[in-house]
Amino acid sequence: MSAPQETTGQAGTNRPADEPMDTASAVAQLRVLVCGLGAGLLVVSFALTAFVYKQNRNILSNTTLRQRQINQLQMSETALGNLVNELVKYSAGKPELMAIFAKHGMEIHPPAATPPTPPPAKH
Repeated sequence: MSAPQETTGQAGTNRPADEPMDTASAVAQLRVLVCGLGAGLLVVSFALTAFVYKQNRNILSNTTLRQRQINQLQMSETALGNLVNELVKYSAGKPELMAIFAKHGMEIHPPAATPPTPPPAKH
């Protein structure tokens, strides 16, 4: 192969490999590269924005759901407190139930024995 190697340029012209590129085609290639990178950056930016928007929407819906659950628990707190107090009073003399309370980390002290109130005096 005695002929010099030739490359095909962007415009389809043949030129030797050691010949420098002219300024106009170099600027055109640079312009295409910069526009491509800018378009890629826009696509990535839109994708990231959509992802963050979706995640924020999911977090907001989870927060709303948890707030609703907290409100429901707060409304039933007094009823559950009364139930637990009655259960503690009922289980005060029963060691099996006290063991269950202890197993779940609830330290229950039996209420102090109150003397029975005498019946009202009859006149």
